[in-house]
Amino acid sequence: MFLQSIHNYRAVAIIAIVMSHSYVYGLEDTTGFVTVLKNILTGGTALFVFISGYMFHHIFYKRYKYKSFMKGKFERIIVPYLILTTCAITLVYVIKSGFFSPDADFHRIVFFSPEDSTFATTIKYYLTGRMLTAYWYIPFAVLLFLASPLHFKFIQLPKRTQIILIAIFSAISLFVHRSYENINPIQMLVYFTPFYLVGIYISLYREEVNKHCGMKATVFLIMALALAFYQYVLGHEGSYSKDVFEYGGIDIMFIQKMFLSIGLYFLLETFVFKTKLTDLISDTSFAIFFIHPWVLTTIKRLPFLDHPESTNIPYYLITCFVVIALSVLISIALNKILTGKVKSRYIIGY
Repeated sequence: MFLQSIHNYRAVAIIAIVMSHSYVYGLEDTTGFVTVLKNILTGGTALFVFISGYMFHHIFYKRYKYKSFMKGKFERIIVPYLILTTCAITLVYVIKSGFFSPDADFHRIVFFSPEDSTFATTIKYYLTGRMLTAYWYIPFAVLLFLASPLHFKFIQLPKRTQIILIAIFSAISLFVHRSYENINPIQMLVYFTPFYLVGIYISLYREEVNKHCGMKATVFLIMALALAFYQYVLGHEGSYSKDVFEYGGIDIMFIQKMFLSIGLYFLLETFVFKTKLTDLISDTSFAIFFIHPWVLTTIKRLPFLDHPESTNIPYYLITCFVVIALSVLISIALNKILTGKVKSRYIIGY
C-alpha cells in the first residue's frame, strides 16, 4: 500500500542530507540559533535509515525472499555505486588528489596509510566510499541489507523482546558513536541499527502507534529541538565521532536524531499533503543522493564563484536549491536518455 506520508518523509530526508553537505557555502562558521539549526540538519542519514526500516516491513516483509531482496538492492544501489565510484576514483587518481596525493592528510583516517599502494588505496576507496561526500552510506547500507534475515526474525519476535532489543542496541550506539570520517561501515551499522529497528517497529504497530499523532509530533520535535540547543550550550556542533573502542561519553546527537526521526513521522502522518514538487524529489531521492556530491564538487571548483567565508544564509539557501534542482534535472535527463538495456537505474538508482 502506497503511503503519501512516507513518500513525503523521503523528500524531507534527502533535502536535509543535501543541506547538511552544503554548509561550506555560507553556513560553515555559525553561532546561536543557526548552529542549533545545523545540529538539527546534520545527521539526516538517520531519517533515511528510519524510512528504510519502515519500508522493509511495510513493503518487503510479506513477500520477503533473501535472493530477490538482495537482487533488487544490487541493481538499484550497489551497481550505481560501483559505476559512480569507479568514475570518482579514476578522477581522483588522474588529478592526484585525495589519498593518491603525496601530500594527503591521513590525520584520524586510520584505515588509509601513506604506505598504501595505488591498488590498496583503490580497494579501500571502494570499501569506504571516502572519495566522495555521502558515498560512505552505501558500504554501510550493503551490510544492512545483508543482515535482512535478522531483521525478518526481529519482526516475528514478541513485542516485549523487540522493545528490549531496541533499547540494548540504542544503549550500545550511545557509546559507540559514528566512526571518524564515516570510514568504518561496521561501526556505522552498529550505530544506525536502532533507527532501522524503530522504523520496523512503528510500521509493524502502525495503527496503535498512530493514535494522537499531533500531540506526539509536538512532544518529540520539541525534545529534538531542546537537545539540539543543549548540544550548542555544550559547545558541540554536528555528529559525535570516535574510534569504536575509544570512550567519548554519551552521543547526544543519537538521542536527538531518534526524537527527530519519530517526531517527523508523526508530523507527516498528521499533515498529509501531496504536491508535484515533493513527489518529484521523493521519486528521484536515490538519484539525488548519488548525483548531489558531483554537483557540489563542481560548484566548489567554479572559478567565477567566490564562496563566502562568513555566515551568508541567502547564499547557502540558494546553493542548496541549485544543488537539489540540478540533481533532479540530471536524474530526469538520464532517465529519458538511457532506455532499453542500458537503464538509468543501473547508474543513478532511478
